[in-house]
Amino acid sequence: MAFADALPDELLYLITAFLPSQPVTLRSKAYLVLSSFCQGVRSSSPPAKKDESDPGTESLAKVFKPLIVSRLEGQKEEDVLTGISFLTALFQVDWQTASSILLLDGIIDLVADIHDLFPSSQLSLEVAHLFGQAGGHKLCRAAMSSQSLEWLESKSRQITDTALRAAAAIALVKLSRGAAADAVDNTNPQEQVGLAQDEELAKLMKGIVVTGDDQSSLSDAIEGLVYLTVDPVIKEELSKDSKFLSRLFALVPRRKGPSHPTKEMNTTLLYGILVIIANVCAYRPRLSEEDAQVDKLRRMAKAGKEAGNQGAKLDILDDDPHVKQRCRKLIACGALDVLAARPATESHGIRVSAGKAFLSFVEDQENRGKVLQSGGARALMQIIRQALSTSSSSEPMQPTKSRPLDVTDLDPIQALAKLAITASPVQVFGPNEGAVYDAIRPFSLMLLHPSSTLLQRFEAIMALTNLSSLGPEAASRVAKADGLMNKVELLLLEQHPLVRRAAMELICNLVAGSEEVFERYSGAEDSRGSKSKIQIILALSDVDDLPTRLAASGALATLTTAPSACRALFDLQRERQRVLPILTQLIDPSVVPSLEGDEEDKETREVESNPGLIHRGVICTRNFLLGVTDVAARKQLSAEAMSAGLVRSLTKIVKGEFGVVDPAVGIPTAELLKWLMEYYLDNCILHVGTLLRNSTSRCAYIIDRFRQLLAFHHYRIALSSSLTVLIVVVGSMVSRHIFISISAAKLSQAPSKKAGKKVAPAKTGGGGRNKVAKADWKEGFKKKQVGVSDMTLLTTISNESINENLQKRWTNAEIYTYIGSVLISVNPFRDLGIYTDEVLRRYKGKNRLEVPPHVFSIAEGAYYNMNAYHENQCVIISGESGAGKTEAAKRIMQYIAAVSGGQDSSIQEIKDMVLATNPLLESFGCAKTLRNNNSSRHGKYLEIMFNSHGEPVGAQITNYLLEKGRVVGQIENERNFHIFYQFTKGASDDQRETFGLQGPEAYAYTSLSNCLEVSDIDDVKDYRDTISAMQTIGLTAHEQNEIFRMLAIVLWLGNVQFEEKDDGNSQIADSSVTDFVAYLMGVDSALVQKVLTSKVVETQRGGRRGSIYDVPLNPAQAGSGRDALAKAIYNNLFEWIVSRVNVSMKPRTATAQVVGILDIFGFEIFEDNSFEQLCINYVNEKLQQIFIELTLKTEQEEYVREQIKWTPIKYFNNKIVCDLIEEKRPPGIFAALNDACATAHADPSAADNSFVQRTSMLASNAHFEARGSQFLVKHYAGDVMYNVAGMTDKNKDALVKDLLDLVAGSGNQFLLTLFPDRVDPNSKKRPPTAGDRIKTSAGALVDNLMKARPSYIRTIKPNQNRSSSEYDSKAILHQIKYLGLQENIRVRRAGFAYRNTFEKMVERFYLLSPATSYAGEYTWTGDARSGCQQILKDTGIAADEWQMGVTKAFIKNPETLFALETMRDRYWHNMAGRIQRAFRNYMRYKHECARRIQRFWKNNAESIQYAQIRDYGHQILAGRKERRRFSLLSYRRFMGDYLDVNGSSPLGEELNSLCGLGAEPAAFSCRIQLLVSKFGRSSKPTPRILVLSSKAVHFVVTNQTDGRIQMSLERKIPLVTIKSIAMTNLRDDWMCLNANASEEGDPIFHCYFKTELAAKLLQLTQASISLMIGPTIDYSKKKDKKAQIKAIKDETIKKDDMYKSHAIHVPSGEPPSSTSRPPAKRKPGIVRPITSGKLLKAGGPSQKPKSATRPKPVAQPLPGKSVASQAFSSPAPASGNAVRQPPPAPKRESMPPPPPAEPDVPMYKAKFAFEGQEGEMTLVKDELYELIEKDDNGWWLIKKDNEEGWAPNNYLELVPLKPKAIVTPPPPPNRRPPPSTPAATPIAPKPTSAPTSVAKVPIKSVAANSSAKPVSVFPGMAPSNGSATPWKKAPGVSNGSSDSTPPSSRPSSSVGGRPPPPVANKPKPPPVAAKPGAPPKPPVAKPAGGKPPVSTAARPGGGAPKPGGAVGQMDLAAALAKRAQKIAEDE
Repeated sequence: MAFADALPDELLYLITAFLPSQPVTLRSKAYLVLSSFCQGVRSSSPPAKKDESDPGTESLAKVFKPLIVSRLEGQKEEDVLTGISFLTALFQVDWQTASSILLLDGIIDLVADIHDLFPSSQLSLEVAHLFGQAGGHKLCRAAMSSQSLEWLESKSRQITDTALRAAAAIALVKLSRGAAADAVDNTNPQEQVGLAQDEELAKLMKGIVVTGDDQSSLSDAIEGLVYLTVDPVIKEELSKDSKFLSRLFALVPRRKGPSHPTKEMNTTLLYGILVIIANVCAYRPRLSEEDAQVDKLRRMAKAGKEAGNQGAKLDILDDDPHVKQRCRKLIACGALDVLAARPATESHGIRVSAGKAFLSFVEDQENRGKVLQSGGARALMQIIRQALSTSSSSEPMQPTKSRPLDVTDLDPIQALAKLAITASPVQVFGPNEGAVYDAIRPFSLMLLHPSSTLLQRFEAIMALTNLSSLGPEAASRVAKADGLMNKVELLLLEQHPLVRRAAMELICNLVAGSEEVFERYSGAEDSRGSKSKIQIILALSDVDDLPTRLAASGALATLTTAPSACRALFDLQRERQRVLPILTQLIDPSVVPSLEGDEEDKETREVESNPGLIHRGVICTRNFLLGVTDVAARKQLSAEAMSAGLVRSLTKIVKGEFGVVDPAVGIPTAELLKWLMEYYLDNCILHVGTLLRNSTSRCAYIIDRFRQLLAFHHYRIALSSSLTVLIVVVGSMVSRHIFISISAAKLSQAPSKKAGKKVAPAKTGGGGRNKVAKADWKEGFKKKQVGVSDMTLLTTISNESINENLQKRWTNAEIYTYIGSVLISVNPFRDLGIYTDEVLRRYKGKNRLEVPPHVFSIAEGAYYNMNAYHENQCVIISGESGAGKTEAAKRIMQYIAAVSGGQDSSIQEIKDMVLATNPLLESFGCAKTLRNNNSSRHGKYLEIMFNSHGEPVGAQITNYLLEKGRVVGQIENERNFHIFYQFTKGASDDQRETFGLQGPEAYAYTSLSNCLEVSDIDDVKDYRDTISAMQTIGLTAHEQNEIFRMLAIVLWLGNVQFEEKDDGNSQIADSSVTDFVAYLMGVDSALVQKVLTSKVVETQRGGRRGSIYDVPLNPAQAGSGRDALAKAIYNNLFEWIVSRVNVSMKPRTATAQVVGILDIFGFEIFEDNSFEQLCINYVNEKLQQIFIELTLKTEQEEYVREQIKWTPIKYFNNKIVCDLIEEKRPPGIFAALNDACATAHADPSAADNSFVQRTSMLASNAHFEARGSQFLVKHYAGDVMYNVAGMTDKNKDALVKDLLDLVAGSGNQFLLTLFPDRVDPNSKKRPPTAGDRIKTSAGALVDNLMKARPSYIRTIKPNQNRSSSEYDSKAILHQIKYLGLQENIRVRRAGFAYRNTFEKMVERFYLLSPATSYAGEYTWTGDARSGCQQILKDTGIAADEWQMGVTKAFIKNPETLFALETMRDRYWHNMAGRIQRAFRNYMRYKHECARRIQRFWKNNAESIQYAQIRDYGHQILAGRKERRRFSLLSYRRFMGDYLDVNGSSPLGEELNSLCGLGAEPAAFSCRIQLLVSKFGRSSKPTPRILVLSSKAVHFVVTNQTDGRIQMSLERKIPLVTIKSIAMTNLRDDWMCLNANASEEGDPIFHCYFKTELAAKLLQLTQASISLMIGPTIDYSKKKDKKAQIKAIKDETIKKDDMYKSHAIHVPSGEPPSSTSRPPAKRKPGIVRPITSGKLLKAGGPSQKPKSATRPKPVAQPLPGKSVASQAFSSPAPASGNAVRQPPPAPKRESMPPPPPAEPDVPMYKAKFAFEGQEGEMTLVKDELYELIEKDDNGWWLIKKDNEEGWAPNNYLELVPLKPKAIVTPPPPPNRRPPPSTPAATPIAPKPTSAPTSVAKVPIKSVAANSSAKPVSVFPGMAPSNGSATPWKKAPGVSNGSSDSTPPSSRPSSSVGGRPPPPVANKPKPPPVAAKPGAPPKPPVAKPAGGKPPVSTAARPGGGAPKPGGAVGQMDLAAALAKRAQKIAEDE
């Protein structure tokens, strides 16, 4: 053949070597051969000349052209396939030659026709491969026909052949991406390939990867994705498909370990996957400033060629946040495993791709830990080693010179550097130090690489710094790296501060760790070179960057340990005089004066010292000065040190001004002072003397500081000489204060050269007390305050001083400042991290003076005042737009939700709902404006409702004036409401399908302002938060769907556009939009078009209806109607949402108090101000009026009214401005608007003109100016010019009738609910206008706020640019002026912080004065004013801190009020302690009693249980059977399980197993004798074992088999089959179980425990078994064979009984009626009384009686409260309706008086002395006492000399009474007839005491008094309400107070109508055990008459009630008082 001569014969096989049928190995070898041949031809060809064809290409084309063309033109399919496959292979080897052949005339058409001529799948596949190869080259793409493209597209869509589909897709991808690249330089943008095609191809490739298994198609698909992933949109789509990513990464086999060989990896496939990962995760290149400018110019040049929105979208998708999210998604799907599984190959492409992927992953710090965990560091080291080995082996002839690394190889090194910076070397490289050393070389190479960026150099230095910190060896290796030190020293001079800092830190570490570097810098090698190096380090110690200074000074501190370095510093000091000033400035920057010309630096330099710099400065100075040996030089240096301020700096260290002195700093400081004093004593005395001169106290202070240092033995030697010098200086004045003791310890050597490192404070040894630092008041302040936190403390009160203070604080991130209780907040425009939970906890329970100013403090104050004073609270937040009002409101809600407590789920639900209202209402009611990115375009007043416990139970939101005009139009760079952008960006696919939703750029209402994105707003995230808030509030899925439908209606209404017809009327431009709007609204489409383009006009004649016309609208009118409908729908939707939220947050329970939070729009001044701004500014005027009323006007008026000494303050009252807007007479602006709307309602322009005319009447107001079509109002916040145009139309705020009819005809029920009310057209009443509504709402708001106690937050906006660093003083001065801050400060300083009525003050604080309270009760008998004055005097408050007004007391400073509250809390704390002590005493006694009872019960419980079972056995026998004597023993116990079947014994376990009981317990088990019948013989008793369970009776037999004893289950009888038990009536032990007839018969057996067994059987069967007892036992011997056994009494039987021949012989037994013997009596024990511990005090004959305590004062009602409704400010309200409180201690006065004879009551003599406490009687031995009452708790009430008290009964001994006649008590008065029936015994009389005549008369006829006081109380436990001790009350006794009883005013008590639980009476001493043998008390007799009995409320200790023992009881005096009152009423 012709072409055979051109191709060697040995290469002819290449023609067919690339056929698909050939093996893979052959094709691979053929590629190599073909490549070698082509390279050989090209190498032998001459080089190509410019503008001429390549000779090599022509030669190769001449060889291959006939070879290929002849086969393509062949008629056989095999020849064609051979040509196609060979041409495809040639493209991969030499594309120039292949392209030249393909571009020959007719070849492309020939290839395009092949698939039609030969419709073979294999041939089609090869054609697709050929097109794919050709598509990668520009010339081939240009020649590609449209027919070929259509064919490729059709093949990519078919699904039958996956391989062909993939090949066609990859061809299309190459063509698409190539065409896009070609279009970059093309002027015609239409040639660019669309993005939609790329997305479709990507979707196709993803499907092939997910579903395909063919390696060829997978390779093609991955190759196509490699090309596509350069597009940001494709990257984003791929990263979101986790299924695809998981499948893609699964194609790479994982390494399972050395024992499991990894599956052979397809490197081509791996390379493609790695490139995809690298592309998807690729960040934008970091451009320098110059490159960034060039890129900007390039973008500007392309701006006209490409669509702006699309380009912006692509830029956004490629920004850093999006890339970070994509990286995290890939890591989550296993991308790191793919990188770790990368094979150890030398493929440069794989290394580069893996390195780029790793670098992208570690760019995000959150991913670095995951990369380390997956072995990323090892993989990176492997990549780097391969790269290094490749570079070093590239030039084998020059082993000493290696080729520089390729720039692409720097990526893995940079990734490894980032890991080395983040984590420690051990975490990155493992414990093997060799791996750490191996990493030094690549880092140094990257640092030295000529093409490395500044960032790469910086990261290399940082990584080397971390490695050098590992140890000296690592540091030495770093220092020895070739060229490293020179490069680092060069970077010290770099301008970039971060690079300079990193270089300095590395040198610091190397100086400390490497000897070579230390000698290099210290001067051991080259003194001249080291001097320059030290000079650079010294200069870097004086830069502004703190970390650089720390590193440089650390290196200097290390170097100064070498004398040569100190000499170099000395030379520098002599030359430049800068060494000592710089070192001194390290210690204290404030003492070093600035150099000439450095005034600016002086102002900006940091003045606060740093502990690290202090330590380094002292070390450097100490080493430098002490290293100088020459005397003259030392004197010179000391003088220069004095002038540099070194002594002042060291003095500050000694004084502790820099904090607690650390030994590491104190020791060198002491040495320096000693050195300076010795060598320059005069100057030292001069400077130190300034602190000591003429001041003993100052001298003592300095000496005291030295003494504290001497406490540490490290300082003693160093300071001894210094103190000696001081003693000489100050003489005897100092010697009186100093006592020095120097220990023998020697001072440690000077610090080593490692001192440059950061050191931790040294720990002092020993356990001495000197370890504890002296407490300092500064410790509580973590942050130094800037300015003043409360501006009432300003020295100068002016607007300028206020502004200066605010600026200082704002600059230092202190945004909150107080003016008294008013909080001033300056918006920081950044996150300061001051709203965390930790910060919140600091403010909980703290008053505002204890913590720095904060919005949390205002919230805490409001919440505390609500609970403490039971008053409604409100927080009023005011300020202009963007000042931070909404943020403050959110933080208040956050705080209240966190501290309000409540464990109930409903309470937590309310909290969640309240917090959820923030994102919900922000989405629908806030928008981005020019001044604020989250501006509230509506006002809201949130009222959180609390129950009596301070827990939120509900909430309510009131909405004010939504700016609905924003829905239809915004100015440039503003946005619509947030929800529109959230919805259009974050909606689900279903929502987009349902509502036809697109992006915000597609809608007119959201895109015309050209602001779709805001930098700090994430609309998609906010949309998710909004959905979550809806779910939290309880909106159903249907409601949410309808809300979004309304939003879609609004959006699509905005896209309804109108065209002007020839007649000037309007028509719909696109009817498809109105059709979709009609679909969404549920109305007819034609009706929508009609309503929007015309309106119905009705004429009237004489009050009658006239004609109706359809008037067409012009485009402007139609647009206005459309906008009106959109605004109405959105406004009503917003109001519906608010009302729906209120329904969800409706209070669950009763509401006690309310906390309101007002978040309303701020004052607004725009270029174009209209009706909306007028309404907003009017509401702000009303709020300012409230502020003036409550803080300025009302306060001053109150001072005058209360006659308080006061200096009036002038202020501006803005009431005149409010009247200008709202008044009706004379008419204000709103009234004029209403009149204009009423008179010219048809034409808006006419109405506006009418309004302009009416404004002339307002000219008399000084704050109003009419200016034509505008008018000016002088508001308190500034002058605002309003435009009249459109005001009247906005004021009418009404839809036309046609639009209302359109809505009314809707089939959407939700839309109908948004328009519930329609104006009646026939009504003559004018409907309310928008002005009327806002005026009404503002009035209601003012009323609500005036009813609550307000707290104020005044917000200030620092600038108009939302900058966190710009402070606009002019704008802020304006705000300070109109907010009236200066006047507020003056009023606050001259006024009083707190005031309240005398009654409230007394009620709150009467506990603090002993003159007004006793035991928690109010006892003051004077008026409220004198009581209040007495309280303020007794608390020790200075007289100038308070004043007494006419009706109120005034307290000047809040500190005084807080002090009163603290004293009040401490009072309750002390009372609680007393109660706890008494209660603990009671509980101790109670527990001792319980232990005694338990001990007795434990000793007898078991016997009682067994006795009960035994008694049951007696009962079932029923006296029918004689008994055995041993059965009746008292200690006979029915044990049941005698064989331990339930236990763990071997026998029991075996029996349990045989019977199959398992976990079922055995009720009874014992050994028996079973009667067994033998064939041909009589029956014989045989041993058996009987086991009874809850289900059956088991018989176990024991047999002997082959000498082994073996047990087996012989028989099992279920209990249900047992009918009866048979026994004889004699004393024998035989019994029979009569079961159902069976072959085995009924078992008869002998059992000693027959009675117990029968009892158990009856118990288990619920007595369903009959017990048959008789003279015989009848049983079934077999199934149908009955038998009988007789019982014969036989006295010859000595023991038990005997069975023989169906007869039982048994002797006589005990009578059948016998019962068990009674138990033996135990020896009676001695019952010892409980007298140990603090319950009772031991008595003795030597003790003297205690003097009687002073009488308790009489409780008085609190001022201003009636006695009946008295509620003490003590722990519980008083109960009952008594006219007066009875005396606290009951006095049993006799009435009528007893006769003079001896008392007829029992008298007791004291056996021992007893010292009683309060409420107890002191006993004197042998004295007689009258017994009043006995209590069963061991305490008796006794009386002596009219004094009563409790005493222990075992201390008393009864004195026998002499017999005498009983004196009859006198009859009651005639006015009160006696009862007709005998009266009950008054109080459970004891048998030991006779009734007295004294007690019978009153108790017999008087009912109980519920307000009577107890007779006696325990110490410290007397309640204020007369209630009894809670643990001694009967369950049925109520202590509730009447409904009129007000709640307690204590903060800790419950609030509201429910009274708090009663606090116990003062407890009695714990009960003493009763005397042994005391007879029981008889029951109380019931009254026989009709009168009610005496109240039986339980007394302390239980038992019958006593007089005065509890609520409902009364003493004798109270009874007599009651009786006297009754007599008076009867008269």
